[in-house]
Amino acid sequence: MPIVRLPVSGCAVAVRPPSGAEDFLLSEAASCDRPLAVALLARVAALPDPAGLTVHDFEALLLHLHALVFGGLIEADAICGCRWRINIGFAVDDYLQAHAPRRPRGVAAADAPGWFRLADQDPTFRLPTVGDQIAIAGHQDPVAALAERCLWPARATARIDRAMAQLAPPLSGEIGGNCPYCRAEARFDFDVPTFVLRELQVQASRICEDVHRLAGHYHWSESEIVALPEPRRRRYVELIAAERGIV
Repeated sequence: MPIVRLPVSGCAVAVRPPSGAEDFLLSEAASCDRPLAVALLARVAALPDPAGLTVHDFEALLLHLHALVFGGLIEADAICGCRWRINIGFAVDDYLQAHAPRRPRGVAAADAPGWFRLADQDPTFRLPTVGDQIAIAGHQDPVAALAERCLWPARATARIDRAMAQLAPPLSGEIGGNCPYCRAEARFDFDVPTFVLRELQVQASRICEDVHRLAGHYHWSESEIVALPEPRRRRYVELIAAERGIV
């Protein structure tokens, strides 16, 4: 399996493309949210606890998974203010390089593993994890709830905010480009888990049709079919279609 080096932790993680079992997970999911992304990575990545990844590492791993399945280019459609649909594209490697973590001056490791402190301040902090995001979702005051989990004592400062943004730069947020129609700069929200899951969900949506065709032609069981790697499953379906003259 391909190995991905996580930017913040530096850990090397083996990851594989989704199989038919993951396609069922994706196609039957009610929403493309972070719990679904955690469940997916728990299956396809060699990780003991995907929810324990920092948000940056979690989203970087999802982008690497997208590149493994679809190639290294992200292409997203959006509506400009002039109401034309435009395409925004960028390379995953370039995007991750532009948002690479770095240790700012004056930030040192605290006594507890994974915690930091500023050299001249008492408060300690750690980087939020995707598990933190899931835990505070729907909270009446999510900012305060996150501070309770990631700051000690639970009071944020501008310097701590800046240090956290440098240690783990956000990968989800606004992206932009110039509209080819009105020439104006267009900016759009890019949420990494939602985008990656929706792309994978489109591909996964044909799993039932694939199982139906392969079971009828080769008389394989569902478990045998879903265990096939997606490219091999797709090739068998194409061979059946060609044999039957199906376009």
